[in-house]
Amino acid sequence: MTEDTSGWLTERYLRLPDGSFPHLGVRDGDVAAVALLSGSPERVELMAGMLDGAEQVGDRRGYAVFTGSLEGAGLTVATSGVGSPSMAIAVEELAACGASCFIRVGSCAALSSRMPVGAIAVATGAVSDEGTSRYYAPENFPPVASQRVTTALLAAAARRGTPVEVGVTRSTDSFYEGERTTEVIRRWKDLGVLAFEMETSCLFTVAAALGCEAGSVLCAGSDLLAGEATYQGERLEEYAAGQQAMLEFALAAAADLARS
Repeated sequence: MTEDTSGWLTERYLRLPDGSFPHLGVRDGDVAAVALLSGSPERVELMAGMLDGAEQVGDRRGYAVFTGSLEGAGLTVATSGVGSPSMAIAVEELAACGASCFIRVGSCAALSSRMPVGAIAVATGAVSDEGTSRYYAPENFPPVASQRVTTALLAAAARRGTPVEVGVTRSTDSFYEGERTTEVIRRWKDLGVLAFEMETSCLFTVAAALGCEAGSVLCAGSDLLAGEATYQGERLEEYAAGQQAMLEFALAAAADLARS
């Protein structure tokens, strides 16, 4: 006798017997309407530490989820893993629990001469060189940020006097991609692409498919043109300072969005 799996096939989301989601471990009511996502667990812990009354509401399969508040506005911060498949899972399960606005707070490899290590970029769109988005939209769908989220990020940065670059990034499926040659880097640079990273195009596409809002802010962890990276000692302080500034205005923007 075969097991009846029709429920698994017709229900969009799987839940465990306790009502939690299988990857993030969150349940209905655990998350706020605005969620900040980062691939770095350390960065998520830093953001959680900047919230009032943050409580961990999810901890499963490498995903950590915290919910708290900033100046009275409820916010959730969560890890999104590395790459687009992990990002899609995070967005799907958080959205199913009530999140409707997402901000990626991450790092990138800069291509622009205006973006040394520690510089910050707000992405208005992303080249989709990753495969996950194709499950949500046609290949020619343009992954773009929500105007309201981008406006909030830029306003929060301006209030703090934090300089940011604004433009397009390129999202790929490989951190150590074999085609990252000088010729390829120059080609994308000449097209005005600010940086390479791995998740923004997927976030924008999945959010659009779910009827949610999304934005992305990134701190340059390496400079592909100069061949410099945070992993080389003298750049660690520049990156740490840029990351801290990014976290502060991203959280402020998220709080503004939660209140509006």
